[in-house]
Order: sequence, then structure tokens, then C-alpha cells
Amino acid sequence: MSAWLVFAFLLLSSMTANAREPIEISVLTYNIHGLPSWIARDDPPARIPLILEKAAAHDLVLLQEDFAYHDVVVSNAKHPHLFRGNEAWAPLLEGAGLTILARFDSREPPLLEPYGVCNGYLSAGNDCFGNKGFLMARLALPNGAQLDVWNTHLDAGASDDDHRVRVAQLERLAAAIDSHSAGRALLIGGDFNLEWDVARDRALLEWFRDRVDLTLAAQTPANGWESHLDYLLIRGGGNVAITSSGSGKDERAVNHTGQPLSDHPAIFDLLEVR
Repeated sequence: MSAWLVFAFLLLSSMTANAREPIEISVLTYNIHGLPSWIARDDPPARIPLILEKAAAHDLVLLQEDFAYHDVVVSNAKHPHLFRGNEAWAPLLEGAGLTILARFDSREPPLLEPYGVCNGYLSAGNDCFGNKGFLMARLALPNGAQLDVWNTHLDAGASDDDHRVRVAQLERLAAAIDSHSAGRALLIGGDFNLEWDVARDRALLEWFRDRVDLTLAAQTPANGWESHLDYLLIRGGGNVAITSSGSGKDERAVNHTGQPLSDHPAIFDLLEVR
């Protein structure tokens, strides 16, 4: 391709992005603690409808630990589009527990893959009972922009083995993004099980951020919650620009007595996409 054609293509892409009307979308990432009741030690079938009611305020919702009561999620979802992550590979095991709810549709099937690496069946957070992985939906926004939305949940635990598994999982996630979202605008969120206040956890998150050329857009606020494991990261690409205009903890995610609806906070971000 000649230099003039390259220049013309880049100019046209820039003009398209500049001409596109900006759209603001509200995004929520939420680990809903959807384990069987005898493990969760509460009543998920009673909590989850309330969670879906509160989540209806957001245009895009990334759920983690949607394990044992996905039917309750489906029957109470307020969004018109639902994308589901990979399922269990053996009896008595759970799938990825990943679900994306959206006001916007995808023009192609979602991408769902397990990480294929975990640590612990009867220890270390029992992560191997969940077939953890990632879920990606390529959403078509009303202003003509496309956004690749990635949802994930990494292994839990604080041991060296747990950390090595999270390193391997993020390496596989970065490779998948390179393969499927190269040069594209994207949002990635979820429960990374990387504690912001632990040096090696933060270093791993920052490595992943820089490896995929992301910007950290939202995380658990420093005060008001014991753990800080949930994040939203963004990247512009192609002729799509994406910026964050405000983030925090969704204070609506409580029941009628003011108790949190999960053992994780609900983290939101307001994004402008053009």
C-alpha cells in the first residue's frame, strides 16, 4: 500500500471517530457470591433477584460467581441480552460463573474459554471446582462504535502456588486479547483476586495493565471495604475512543436493612465511548 493510501486511511478513520456522537454507558462489575447455599451460608436465591433489580440501573453488567443459581439470574435479568461463560467439564464441578448482561447486542457469538490451570480442590479456595476462564462479547453500541467486553475471575488464595496460577491465567488472558482484540477498543473487568494493598498482587495487576496497554478505570475504594480485588480496565483502539468520567462503589447494592448483597462490593464506572 502506498504512503498516500495509508495516510488517507488513517485520516478517514480519524474523521469517522471525530464525527461519531459520544455515548455514555454505565458499567458494573460484581462478584455475586452465587455458591450453593450451604457453602455461601446465606440465601442466594433471595439475594440474587435483588442484585438483578439493582443492576438494572447500569447499561452493562459483568457478573462473577454466577455458579449455582444461574436460572435465578436468567429469570430475574432486566437486560435484553445475556452472554454466558463456559460450563463445567465434569459432574460436581462448576463452570466459569461468568455472565454479561447488556442493553446492547453482539453481532457474533461470544468467546468463552477456560484457563485450564488452577490450584486447589480441597484447599486453597477450592478453585479447581470452578472451571474458571474468560468471557468476551463484542458489543455494537448505538452510536456505531464496537466495544470488546471481557469478563474474568482469577484463582483465589494467598499462597505462592495461587500466585503462580494467577500469573499463568493473566498470561493466557493477555494472549487471548492479542489474538481476538488486537487494535480494538475494549473493557475488561472482574474479580482478579489481586489485593491492591499487597505489593506482589499490585505488581502483577500493573504488569497485566501495561502488557495489554490498558488504563485502570475503576477499583474498590480504599475505605469502606475489607478486600480490594475487583477492577475495571479500559483501552481505546481503531477509531473508537473510550474515557472514564467517574467510578466508585454502587451504594444501592444492599438489602432493606442496609446489608451488602454479596461478600464483594459492586464496582461501577461511567464511560464515554466515541
